Amino acid sequence: MDPSPQSRHAHGLAYSAAGMIVISPDALLLRLIRDADVWEIIFYRSLLTWLSLAVLLTFRYRGRLFGLWRGAGRAGAASAVLMGVSNFAFVGAILNTTVANTLVIIATMPLFAAVLGWLLIRERVRLRTWIAISVAFSGIVVIFAESLGTGNWIGDLMAMTAALMQALNLVILRTTGPRDMSGAVCLSGFAGAALLLPFASPAAVGAHDLGILALLGLVVLPLALTLFIAGARTAPAAEVALMALLETVLGPLWAWLGVGEVPSVRALAGGALVLGAILANALLALREGRSGQWRLRLDADKRSPRMP
Repeated sequence: MDPSPQSRHAHGLAYSAAGMIVISPDALLLRLIRDADVWEIIFYRSLLTWLSLAVLLTFRYRGRLFGLWRGAGRAGAASAVLMGVSNFAFVGAILNTTVANTLVIIATMPLFAAVLGWLLIRERVRLRTWIAISVAFSGIVVIFAESLGTGNWIGDLMAMTAALMQALNLVILRTTGPRDMSGAVCLSGFAGAALLLPFASPAAVGAHDLGILALLGLVVLPLALTLFIAGARTAPAAEVALMALLETVLGPLWAWLGVGEVPSVRALAGGALVLGAILANALLALREGRSGQWRLRLDADKRSPRMP
């Protein structure tokens, strides 16, 4: 028996929430790396994620992995490049600024996606989203203003780059229709590892750091990605966006518990503005969506013939 729409909806939210909870210690794990530099970190992060996803997709599509890559087309290739750049920028941000700053700035990705969608594919942006963008931008200004005085502005800028790359990737994926683009995620790992190999020294990474990178690349990232994508297929985008805020909230908490990294007062104030803007926008979008569904059902009931 097929599950009901309500059941699929609940399962989708549960999967998305689980994916965000799984990935939330990502920044803490990067903080625990002792000696590996940014090139080795991104190389192993990309290589191991590619290997784990390649195995998963091979079993899922019964060996038709290369066909999945070819089917992604130019959009898939562009998506793979953007995800690779985003991965590099995220690691660079974690190594150059606080976890809280990084995750709060990256949380603005849905708002950047709205602006880029309006500019590139003429998607309508509602007034509430423009207001949310303005409020979130003011929060980012507060974060950057503090970072300029502490030398963390490079990390904040890299976090902003990661958010922009992820947003642009979303816009590209919106143009692909129903095609399965999971192969592009896998391909981005392979391409990133291949491009970084000349700059990295994989053999120089010690057992401690390699163990952490293996946990990230073989377990945390592929499991979180699989769960989140599974949830996004059956739950509304506005509700999935709310689940994504779990990483923004839990990430700094793990960093505080694990390495004693406490966000500053200005970072908390700027983060409150950013998260408040995103949360309000997502809740209003969710309310509009449910109101629209209710009106459609009401109109359908009015048009349906009544039994005598």
